[in-house]
Amino acid sequence: MYKKIIPAFVAVMMLGQPLAAYAHGGATGIVKERMDAMEDMKGAMKTVSDMFKGKIPYEPVQVRVAAETINMHAGESLTKLFPEGSLDHPTEAKAEIWQDWDRFQHLSKELERISQGLYDAADNVGSENEEDTSASMMGMAAEPEVQEGAESFATMPVEVVFERLSDNCSACHTDYRVEKDK
Repeated sequence: MYKKIIPAFVAVMMLGQPLAAYAHGGATGIVKERMDAMEDMKGAMKTVSDMFKGKIPYEPVQVRVAAETINMHAGESLTKLFPEGSLDHPTEAKAEIWQDWDRFQHLSKELERISQGLYDAADNVGSENEEDTSASMMGMAAEPEVQEGAESFATMPVEVVFERLSDNCSACHTDYRVEKDK
């Protein structure tokens, strides 16, 4: 039986390697590293988003896992994946990253801080005072550069913190990522 299973397993594993390269359009080196990091964060964001959309049950533990994944790739871990001029095909990075490096760094640090806040707020589902939640969201969603301390995120409804995290991602993608053809 093993004589049939092992060759089949090896064949599947070998086929998986080209598929992984194809997923990133043949990216190599630092471009592939950052594309892999972005894919990890995208998966984490999708998991939490699906919870809030009711597609999957809300699980604080899974929110924390997603927050840890994002946090692991944020801050300096993210900015080091963008050495100046690393625009090799198939990158989706725009040259504006290096022209506005201070803002890009700031958004990367904010991603780290807010993802930690998401981790801390994972148990804060909903709000006992809906008016407070709405006011918090209105004051935070528009501009991702308002400074709140991580401790304030820990007391906010997790939905608000996730919205804040999503806004941070969107701000960076809007300014520094080539828009894909749809």
